[in-house]
Parts: sequence; structure tokens; C-alpha cells
Amino acid sequence: MFFRSILAASALVAFGNAQTIVTSSASSVAPSSTVAQSMPPTATQAFDANNVTAATKFQWCLAQLNTCPQICGGAASLNTCDSNTLMYSCTCPNGTVPDSTAYTQSLPFFVCQETYIQCVRNNPNNAQAQGACRTNQQCGTRNATAEALLSTSGASSSVASATSRASSSAASGTGSAASSAASATSSGSDASMTTITTGAFMAVLMAAFKLLL
Repeated sequence: MFFRSILAASALVAFGNAQTIVTSSASSVAPSSTVAQSMPPTATQAFDANNVTAATKFQWCLAQLNTCPQICGGAASLNTCDSNTLMYSCTCPNGTVPDSTAYTQSLPFFVCQETYIQCVRNNPNNAQAQGACRTNQQCGTRNATAEALLSTSGASSSVASATSRASSSAASGTGSAASSAASATSSGSDASMTTITTGAFMAVLMAAFKLLL
């Protein structure tokens, strides 16, 4: 019964951590591993969608759909992307709308990169203008997948630690029970030996008394 209680407690700890991984969007708001970053409007204001092929836009949207859940920590309650209009939505399960512009492999990131390419292309012989293109290229640099893995790793460590503590407690309890049983057995043996010794002594006295008679 004791071991069943320990296993149940470990399962509850694991379930609680799993729920945190799925619903938490803390990594999209204030991650401990990176600094917050927002892509400035100048990074995409000169973007021309007509210069991008439909196949490329489709790939951008696919990457955005894959990145949104990672930004939210594992799942998203709203995750859409229209490759024709390049409009997208990303909402975490707790209602948080993360700043997708801060992340690589997001739609804003690809638009930012393409804006820079178009800017340089439109100024082939103007070093100063190309320098301005480079200055405005402040695209997202955070890695949503890496942050999600870091969060998952931390949760797994917590589960392992809780399980280890539970196992140690179980082992300690088992050791104490065994010690108590051994002590009780030893006490019982001592009592039996005392009874046997007393009985033998009385038998000798009785035999000696009969001889005297």
C-alpha cells in the first residue's frame, strides 16, 4: 500500500509538470535564457509581396504554423496563416498573444529577411542606401524550438527529482520497518531462550529432589 501511494504521488507530480509545459506561455513573455526582442516596423515597411512566389509564401506560412506552438511552450489555442495575404494569428492557451516578430522561422522573420533582400536589390549601386538596408534589418533572433526544449528539460528534471525523493523515502521506510522487525524477532528469541533455560533448570532441580527422596 505504501509503494502504491508513492507511485500515485509521482504520477501526480509528472502530470502537473506536463500540464505546465502545455499551457504555459511564459517563454513567450519573459524567458530566462534570452532577452526580449521586438522587430521594428522599419524592418518590413518596404516589403513588396508581389516579388515573392506563391510557393515561397506557402513555406513561410508552414514555418509560422510550426513555430507558434513552440513560442507558446508546446501548444496554441489559435494558430492560422494565410499564404495569399500573409496574415497570421498566434494565441497561446492562456490567452497570451506572443510577439512572433522576435523569433526566427516566423512569418515576420521571413518578411524581414525578404525586405532586406529587396532593399539591396533596389539599390544596386548605392552603398549608402544599402547600408541603410542593413541598419533596418533587425529581424528576430530568438529560437522558439530551443526555448521549448529548455523548458521541457527543466520540467523533466523536476519530475526526476520528485521521483528520486519519493524512492528515497520509500527505501527509508522499508529499512526502518525491517529494522523494527529484526529487533522484534531478536527480542522474541531472547525471551524464548530465557524460558527454555528456566525450564531446564527446574527439570534438574526436580530430578535432584527425587534422588534425595
